Amino acid sequence: MKKEEQLIVCDLTVFSTDTRRQMAAAVPDMFKAVQKVQELPDGYAFQFPNEPGMFMTLANFVEHERQCCPFYKFALEAESNGGPFWLRMMGGEGVKEFMQTAWTDLPGAVSKQLIRTGPEHDLDEVITQAAPILADTLEKASVSAKRDEDDEEKLGNGNAK
Repeated sequence: MKKEEQLIVCDLTVFSTDTRRQMAAAVPDMFKAVQKVQELPDGYAFQFPNEPGMFMTLANFVEHERQCCPFYKFALEAESNGGPFWLRMMGGEGVKEFMQTAWTDLPGAVSKQLIRTGPEHDLDEVITQAAPILADTLEKASVSAKRDEDDEEKLGNGNAK
């Protein structure tokens, strides 16, 4: 299979049962801390606060996600002077759409096998409970984009005077 033909499926079965459970609990908590989201042409950039342990939490997330979601390309940045951290999740064709579908409809993504959880049905429930958190995270991107458009419009109107 060519690299660009890779399936876009989150396969949590690559991990032990304990690791799957830990990730299912930790990922929503991590995304609750997102301060801002920027939509990118091929994914999203998530801003996190510069708090103790946050960079290591993000690095641990990337380490695990690379195994279950090998289609993602990640970039982790620490801004200067104590600024925030940025996690960029990007990929080839279909990856951004996967995020939009899987993150906004986790129960549907599990049932459609976009997310493979393994034989533990209680894990499906844990992931389903994370749905509102991840959906809210992506909603921040559209709110941020709308705010940027409004700011540009105000600047444009101000320059016309």
